[in-house]
Amino acid sequence: MTEPKLIVSPSGAVTAHCLRLHPGDKLMPSLKQAASIILDRIPRERCGSAFVITAVGSLQDVTLRLANASRTDGAGEKNDGNDIKRYANQRFEVVSLTGTFSRDDGCHVHISLADAEGMAVGGHLIDGVVFTTCELVLGTAEGVEFVRQMDDETGYNELEVRQLLPRSNESKWSKTSKAALVMAAIAFVAAKIKSR
Repeated sequence: MTEPKLIVSPSGAVTAHCLRLHPGDKLMPSLKQAASIILDRIPRERCGSAFVITAVGSLQDVTLRLANASRTDGAGEKNDGNDIKRYANQRFEVVSLTGTFSRDDGCHVHISLADAEGMAVGGHLIDGVVFTTCELVLGTAEGVEFVRQMDDETGYNELEVRQLLPRSNESKWSKTSKAALVMAAIAFVAAKIKSR
């Protein structure tokens, strides 16, 4: 087992973006569209990541990709273990929704749902239709970019987290020094004018 490799230092500010979906809205396309709109409003060099902070609501006609989703089995052979299941005539409460979105339209979203008897089902969200409402809070993190890259080991486009470095190489000290120099020059000129 390899050690996890942390490649990004802490991000900058996290911002919440709140929205509500209405009956009949398709959840997955709506999530992608909301993430795209949010990211388009933020300069590329400042932020390239969006994620689900929280969600609550109800769905019907849900399609999930269930566990065992691997492109290869233990022996390296191709595996058709991507079990897709559609719950066409059921209604569910959203118990949990989590996921990441990138500017290149890449996303990875999982959902947990409870049926009318309180039994839970969950997996990779393919889609679902809003039944009564879906209240969402999406987040963005400054200084971080999410990109999807093909991972030869899994056979899927997997998340690659990149740190966005500020364009300016000027340090805060340098900016403060320049501001102090400008203030000193103004004070000098004001003193010369006053002494006349």
